[in-house]
Amino acid sequence: MLKQLRKLLRNKRRQMYSRGLMIESKHRIRRLFIFVMAIVMIHAIAMMIFEGFSFGDALWLSLTTINTTGYGDLSSTTLIGRTSTVILMYGLGITLMAQLATEYVEFRFEKKERKIKGLWSWQKMTEHIVIINTPNSHPRLYLERLCRQLRQTPKFSDLPICIISDKFENGLPLSLLDLNVVHVHGDAREDLVLERANIQTACYVAVISPDSGDIASDSMTLDILFHLHQKKISATIIAEVVKDENRKRFQHLGATAVIRPIRAYPELIVRAMEAPGTERFMENLFGHAGDSALRFDFIFDVEKWSDLACEFIKQGLGTPVGYVHEDGNVSTNPAPLRPASGVAIIILVHQDHIPTQEAIERIIITVQKEKKING
Repeated sequence: MLKQLRKLLRNKRRQMYSRGLMIESKHRIRRLFIFVMAIVMIHAIAMMIFEGFSFGDALWLSLTTINTTGYGDLSSTTLIGRTSTVILMYGLGITLMAQLATEYVEFRFEKKERKIKGLWSWQKMTEHIVIINTPNSHPRLYLERLCRQLRQTPKFSDLPICIISDKFENGLPLSLLDLNVVHVHGDAREDLVLERANIQTACYVAVISPDSGDIASDSMTLDILFHLHQKKISATIIAEVVKDENRKRFQHLGATAVIRPIRAYPELIVRAMEAPGTERFMENLFGHAGDSALRFDFIFDVEKWSDLACEFIKQGLGTPVGYVHEDGNVSTNPAPLRPASGVAIIILVHQDHIPTQEAIERIIITVQKEKKING
């Protein structure tokens, strides 16, 4: 714990120092630019007075001289005009121009380096997705699947994605960069880190549990949700919970959807973002309690899938969601008005209301008899 705290403080000092250098570099570039422009204007005025040039010609001569281009189409001919050029342009202007160019190149390099290492402030990023934390185990693979699924979902395909994590100190893997993903390095429980991700303008926030088997992960998630709640962000928040008893706490702090960490299916996070509430339905399918999709083997052939599905629902025997063909292929959510035939039916039922095989067969036989009578 103490080692992590020291690392956190060290990273924070490094980030603040780097940020201070960037601000100082901006001020230097601004000052140098003002000095260069002032020298250009003074030289232009001198050329107008001593050489009789128009303002346009005087400014053109000053700019080409300070950039060491020197087309030779215009030049000073008087002694005082040439003296002014030597002092203002050769003595001061070109030196300051070279210094300005050097400062600008260094600033651009530092800016790129900060973006790579997650130290950049993404203040211009709006209406974006923020992913907070990464799993401790195989974070790269998990994020690749999650971000790729986001890119494949039409609703999220064009939205910027920003990852907040204390991992990837040397930059994100190319596989994530190719998906147009950026990151902020740090702890999301720090206001400065949240500000660098421009959390206030995010439209979706996903809080990932670092360890799906450690209840202590919920404490970190609670702290993060508390910070987000204090900032009064209006984003749709998806939070992973390890202990079910913490669901209400997460929701009280603004979590729109709360889901268990299922590392093999990061797609559930995306579904919860796209349609909050559906995650409980999908989550229940992974457990024995609650809703379950069961298979009942029985050969059937009906004119319309809807006739069979509606009869099951009316009899309270569950909701048919698909069937198995003779060749083993499965049709999920079949077209309701088309014929259906197979060797088994998949029905969504509740644990407390599981139908018997006899009840299933009775419904199928009844629907098939009606088909023959109508035929």
